[in-house]
Amino acid sequence: MSLDYMLFSHPMVDKHFILTPDKKGALTSGLFHGSALLLSGILSFSYYSHRQTDALWFYVFFGAFWLVFFSAFTSIANQCLLLTPRSLKSIRIRGNALLLEWKNGDVDELVRKIQCHGSRTILGIWGQTIDKRRVQATIRRRSLTPQEVQELLAEIERLQPAEKKVS
Repeated sequence: MSLDYMLFSHPMVDKHFILTPDKKGALTSGLFHGSALLLSGILSFSYYSHRQTDALWFYVFFGAFWLVFFSAFTSIANQCLLLTPRSLKSIRIRGNALLLEWKNGDVDELVRKIQCHGSRTILGIWGQTIDKRRVQATIRRRSLTPQEVQELLAEIERLQPAEKKVS
């Protein structure tokens, strides 16, 4: 038996999905988070400037402002525009493992308990590495073509453990 036959007779499943920035998602997230930022900023400033006796409402709206601000940064810069070093760059399926490649050069190889949950716009992927460390990633569906999303979901379904498929 030749070496070429052994290498190519059982091809290893190797699919590579490269993520692209979702500019439309960034715009819609920006509008949603921007309106929440504006509203909580106005309300906290209003309670602060009128020197209300009950300072609780100021702290509630001021805290909400910062919560929405950091949520907006994570949503827009990290997930939509893929600008931060901890943004997901690509997903690779190699054999029975799913590799998450990050922009900072790190690669997490998920080999067990691989699962996926999705909504209309977001896809969450998580699993465990060989050393049982739990890793999760969130991607926007518009970062891939609809055909690539279907291929990725089919591959993740193939990688899920048998006991998960039965139940």
